[in-house]
Amino acid sequence: LEMEKQYYRTFIGIPVRPGPGLMSLRGDLITSFAKERISWVQPELYHVTLRFIGTTSLSAVSDIRESLRKMVNTPAATELQLEGVGSFGPRKRPRVIWAGFKETMLIDSLKKEVDLALEKCGVPGENSPFNAHLTLGRVRGLKDLEAYYEKIENLSPQLKESVLLNRMVF
Repeated sequence: LEMEKQYYRTFIGIPVRPGPGLMSLRGDLITSFAKERISWVQPELYHVTLRFIGTTSLSAVSDIRESLRKMVNTPAATELQLEGVGSFGPRKRPRVIWAGFKETMLIDSLKKEVDLALEKCGVPGENSPFNAHLTLGRVRGLKDLEAYYEKIENLSPQLKESVLLNRMVF
């Protein structure tokens, strides 16, 4: 009897533990956009996605895990500075509210190592440019675009806080 194949929706990311600054900013965003349709990410799920892979079979998962273990230098605990808040998506239909990093060299080099490890497992590369960020919320619908962008621009300078990166999840 053939075993039912198990599939997982997979991604490779770096969990980020939010500090008081990010939590306070999150509160301000939620209050400011109370009337808008935005799904907010739970703080315990905050992470930087290095690579979204999608549906992956169980056997591929173990190959990928092995390749990552061999080829990626998971950093020792490192503090990185968060800086700024912005929005992805077309101006008229923003999709994501994100927090950015002041310096992305470490994240960018991890991303390169992860991509190489995935190529070795036959996972095709990505064409889209990589932009290290934390997703804070997903925009489902907006009544007031102007107020949305104005609020994000006003809040952006407030975010200056270090977060700890100390592991990678897959």
